[in-house]
Amino acid sequence: MRKIKLVHIFVLCALVLPLLAGCVSKPVIEQAVLCEAVSRSGEPLMVSENFTPDIKTIYCSVKLNTQSDESKIRADWYLVKSEETDMADMLIGSQEAAADAPYVVFAFARSEALLPRGDYSVKLSYADKPVLTVPFVIQGEPAAPSVKLESAAMATVIDVLNGKPLNSVNVFPVDSRVVYGSVKVSGGDFSDEVKARWVYEQGELAGVRQQMIAESILKIEGREYLIFSISPREDKTFPKGNYSLRFYVGDTEQLIVPFSIVEAGTVPPLYIGEANIYAFKDEERKEVNTSPRFSANVPEVFFRARIYNAPADTRVDIQWIIVSSDEAGVDDYLAATDENTVTGTVEIAARLSTGKGELVRGDYAAKLVLNGEEKLAIPFKVQ
Repeated sequence: MRKIKLVHIFVLCALVLPLLAGCVSKPVIEQAVLCEAVSRSGEPLMVSENFTPDIKTIYCSVKLNTQSDESKIRADWYLVKSEETDMADMLIGSQEAAADAPYVVFAFARSEALLPRGDYSVKLSYADKPVLTVPFVIQGEPAAPSVKLESAAMATVIDVLNGKPLNSVNVFPVDSRVVYGSVKVSGGDFSDEVKARWVYEQGELAGVRQQMIAESILKIEGREYLIFSISPREDKTFPKGNYSLRFYVGDTEQLIVPFSIVEAGTVPPLYIGEANIYAFKDEERKEVNTSPRFSANVPEVFFRARIYNAPADTRVDIQWIIVSSDEAGVDDYLAATDENTVTGTVEIAARLSTGKGELVRGDYAAKLVLNGEEKLAIPFKVQ
C-alpha cells in the first residue's frame, strides 16, 4: 500500500507541475532604468546610473508587462547615504501614476541647490506592493557655466546706457523708491540668461529669515552689464534689515551681494539717493519718458536727485556738460549750471532748456557737484 501511494503521488506531481509551469505569470515590471531624457512614448534616452550634482531632472522609465487602468505604480526616491550631509535613508520625493501604458515615466527634479554626492535609489511599488529597487549615484563635479559673472554692485543710480553703477553703495535709506543691482557679464551666448534673486535675510520682521522677496531673469543679449531692480509696494517702504542679491547662471549661484535697509537719518552725510534724467513731466509733476536718449527738438531735459543729511548751507551745483558733439565741434563744454544751497534731506531739480532752438546733438552728462566736489555724473545722448 505504501508503494502504491508513492506512485500515485509521483504521477500526480508529474501531471500537475507542467500545468503550473505554463501558468506562471511574467513580472509586472519588465525593466526600469534611469536616464537623462525620455522619448514621447516614455522610452529611456541617455541611460545612466551615474549623474553629476547639477543634473536638473532624473527620469525613471518603467516598462510594464501588465497594464491596468485600475492599478497604480508608485516611485519613492531615496537619498541612501551621503558624506556631504548627515541624512541617510531619507525620502526625497514620491510619485504615483496609473499603470495603463507600456511605459510609465517618473521624474525627479532637483531644487535650486546642487544634489549632495552619494548613493540614491528609486523604490517601485505596484498595487501597493514593493516590486523593484533601482540604485543610482550622484558623483563628479557640476559642469562649469559658460557665462561668468563679476563686479556685482548695489547702487542708487545706474548708467542706463551701459548698465554700470554710478555710485556703488551697500546701505539704502528706508524711503528708497528703487534699489539697483548691477553685474558684469562675460562669455555666453546672446540668449543665455542670468537670474537675480532678492532675499530678506533678517531684520525688523520678527520670525522672518532668509525669505525670497523677488526674482527676475534677464537674457544677456550682447550686453556687458545687466541691471536688476526692486521697488517697494505703492505707499509702502522696505522693511529695515539685512538683505542680499544673489546672481545665478542656470541653477548655479555665482555671486552674492549683501546690503542693508536703514533709517534715513543714519545714512552718511551727502548720501545721494535715486537720481535720473527725464524729458517731460505729467499733470501730477511726475517724471515720464525717463530715458538716456532724447530728441534734439525736446524743449527741456530735467535732472532730479535726492540728497540725504546735507550739512547746513551745502552748495549744490548741477552742471550740464556737452561731453562730445561733432555738430557743435566741442568737447567737455559747460553748457549751463544750476546753483542751489541746501540743508538736511532734500530733493533737488535742474533743467537744461533749449529756448526756441534745438539741443545740439551729441553726448552729454549732468554732473552733481557738492561743495565743489563732483559726486555723480549721469550720461545721456541727444540725437
